[in-house]
Amino acid sequence: AGSRVQSEDCLTLNVWVPRESLDRGEKLPVLVWVYGGSFVGGSGDFEAEGLARKGAVVVSMNYRVSTMGFMAHPGLSAESPEGTSGNYGLLDIAQSLKWVRKNIANFGGDAGRVTVWGQSSGASAITALMVSPRSDGLFDQVILDSPGAMRHWKTLAEAEQDGIAIGSDIGQLRKLPADQVPVIQNTGGGTAVRALAEPRVIGPVLDGVVLPLEERPAFERGQARAVPVLVGYNTDEGASFTGGYQIRTVDAYRAYLKDPKIFAEFVDEAFSYYPVSSDSEVQRAISGSFGDNQFVFGTRGIARAMAAQGQPVYRYWFRRKGNGGTGADAVHGAELPYVRADARLDAAPYTADDVKLSRMMNDAWFRFVSTGDPNGGEVTNWPRYDTRSEPVYVFDAATEIVNGPRNDRLDFIGRVDAALNPVP
Repeated sequence: AGSRVQSEDCLTLNVWVPRESLDRGEKLPVLVWVYGGSFVGGSGDFEAEGLARKGAVVVSMNYRVSTMGFMAHPGLSAESPEGTSGNYGLLDIAQSLKWVRKNIANFGGDAGRVTVWGQSSGASAITALMVSPRSDGLFDQVILDSPGAMRHWKTLAEAEQDGIAIGSDIGQLRKLPADQVPVIQNTGGGTAVRALAEPRVIGPVLDGVVLPLEERPAFERGQARAVPVLVGYNTDEGASFTGGYQIRTVDAYRAYLKDPKIFAEFVDEAFSYYPVSSDSEVQRAISGSFGDNQFVFGTRGIARAMAAQGQPVYRYWFRRKGNGGTGADAVHGAELPYVRADARLDAAPYTADDVKLSRMMNDAWFRFVSTGDPNGGEVTNWPRYDTRSEPVYVFDAATEIVNGPRNDRLDFIGRVDAALNPVP
């Protein structure tokens, strides 16, 4: 992060333990944090005290990202006994979870109560592992904040071509110092438009080994690992990614929707679900469609799939506006300081309502880690999710329960995805 020196020697982890619990010899629930960063950045540097002090052992790990973490290459595949490459970052996470199962009892953790928690691509990595046979027996339940789930992955052949573009000779690439190896970036967060109907530039690879199945059909067909889930999203998931798009007029917006990599022939329906009547409304409409497509659809899909398999599921919507409730809608990642109970929530522009909300969310996440149910303390009425009424718990200054928010738009996203990316 920032100017911090980067190194290949990065596969380390951190453990936070409440000292008094360790002194008493208690076996505490374990929470393992997986960071986000679009599969190209991030680190295990994490503010964990607010959760550890509640009575949990908290672990964060580093895993490889970008070129080092997910590049596939024919030269690497040829060296593999399984004939595959890529997905190294996912294997790093799996290896960390193996370490936790084996060693966490030495830190006062209960190796039989391991919750994996991720946000953004960190949550996407977890849902990918739920599809992977390499994660069998490594965790007991999951927390998914704004997962980029149920998107498509590149095939091994497609990903290998991207690797060749970096350098055809894997031996020559190996001779480069680590800081000279080209860094593969995902689009989003700048002026470059991210394709909604195509896989990420860099990320998990459908290699037939680590990831044998596409994610959406795996979940919908009951072929993903079934575990208790706490999952949710924020009001405006798209703004952080689309704010730099140079699409400013209604005509340019229509052209954007018609792009084969966006909504293609579904342009008219897309315009009806995300309408604009003036240029000033364009950016918000782009943000809304992006967030629903890349984050909210998968959030609902994971909840539906796990509930259909009989698992306890608790779905949320973080709606608290910024600037003490008077600013912009909650953007991607805005919930994290509340869950962690960061010290800065005690200062302006945060208000007493923010501090109260943070206490509520921190307690609910901890209770889920401890018992598989977020109710019992600050929260007492969060309903278990079901596929009939689809209740969603709204976190705001005043909490409420709503049923099936955005369902019409999410159904549309699902139909577009099925048409543009048919899966046998």
